[in-house]
Amino acid sequence: MQPQDTRTTIVETAAALYADLGYSAVSMRDVANAVGVTPANLYYHFGSKDDLIREALVHVFAHKTASLGDVLSRSEEADERLDAFIRWFVHLLVEDRVFFRLLVRELTDGDAARLEYLSRTVLERPFSLVRSLARTRVPDGGDDFLVAISIIGVVLGHVQLSAIVRFLPGGGEAHLDADAIADHVFAALRQSFTPAPTKDA
Repeated sequence: MQPQDTRTTIVETAAALYADLGYSAVSMRDVANAVGVTPANLYYHFGSKDDLIREALVHVFAHKTASLGDVLSRSEEADERLDAFIRWFVHLLVEDRVFFRLLVRELTDGDAARLEYLSRTVLERPFSLVRSLARTRVPDGGDDFLVAISIIGVVLGHVQLSAIVRFLPGGGEAHLDADAIADHVFAALRQSFTPAPTKDA
């Protein structure tokens, strides 16, 4: 295994372990054993567990959000761009267990320094893209920052709650389908946010 391949394997293995078990439950030795390297080899690549956690998160979040710009550039029409983002985000959360669990873990258990680092180095670009999308949903002077947070929050909340949907009165498997969730969220948000009037209007 080449050094770069080893490093990538370590990062991806660590990310999966952290997603399933949590940071405190996974030692550097656990990661080394799962990868099939010695602890000394692991420390050759990463000086500490905190370094490994940070790089694992950056790897997962940067890799999985890299396509968002392309997704949003396929149309200039406000509703189509909103629908495209919602559908992309719902499918990412539903289909990528590691991404979803790490995101939720960071939002609930992440330390402030790491959250700031991730926000500034990895999440700033995708959030800026969602914020530019949000600008088409509010009149001049509206708070596009909060609209962007609301769009992200509604999608994330729906997927988080899917764990209990089938057990609630009236809930069923149909409510767990990614496209059904995306359709519902799009319809709800489209009603909630009025597009900014065009200059010709």
